[in-house]
Amino acid sequence: MLQKLTIIFSLVSLLTLGACNESFSPAASSAGGGENNNQSNTPPPVDNVPDPYQSLQYEGYISGGNDSGTLAIDIDKDNGALIVIMPLQLNSFIDSAEGEIPDLPGVKFMTYKNSKGASFIAVSVPLRYVLKGASFLNPARLPNGDPLPQIAGGELPSIGLRIPGKNNVQFHFYIGLDTICIYVSSPFNPYIGMTFPIKRGLSTIGFLSSIPAKAGYDGGFFLSTHMPDEVARIIDDHFRF
Repeated sequence: MLQKLTIIFSLVSLLTLGACNESFSPAASSAGGGENNNQSNTPPPVDNVPDPYQSLQYEGYISGGNDSGTLAIDIDKDNGALIVIMPLQLNSFIDSAEGEIPDLPGVKFMTYKNSKGASFIAVSVPLRYVLKGASFLNPARLPNGDPLPQIAGGELPSIGLRIPGKNNVQFHFYIGLDTICIYVSSPFNPYIGMTFPIKRGLSTIGFLSSIPAKAGYDGGFFLSTHMPDEVARIIDDHFRF
């Protein structure tokens, strides 16, 4: 699934961020004195240490509920982006759409359906935004005024837009330091608020929550992910943002 999304994002020129590579040429020491002017000064071999970024495994899968086992979070290493995928159940109100999030160049989204008709939204976020945030955006809660689930303080810098399709489906993108969240409204009411963890091995790196309709506001689905410090350091060391 990630490979398919990466290909699609690439085909529509969704990302331009390249990886930074460093190289060096060790300086040879001077030849020793005396008559041996042909002595070779070959530098000692350098251990081939793997790049921690290229070795990084960062897949997060939903644990529990109808979407248990679904890939929700991954890193597109080639393009230097965090991929966030949220299932939207059998939402017939969402058409196929793709676009860029205003004020955040390089942050792209696309919606699609699988062979069973279930809807998904995928967002590609350049890693520089993940590590640096976007404090220039205004902070916000959920559209109904409730605090963001599983987020300290209940709000984050945010921007919203409408997804092309029926019934004015709304998409809200939230971004903080090492934290990315997305919320998509749903014209059909989930009725029950439930939260399931997103697991990377034994570690929890995010949550998927259903949001019931409330006081004239549609319900929806909310996904959050917070990147662990050790992963953020590997990324920062590789790209030198």
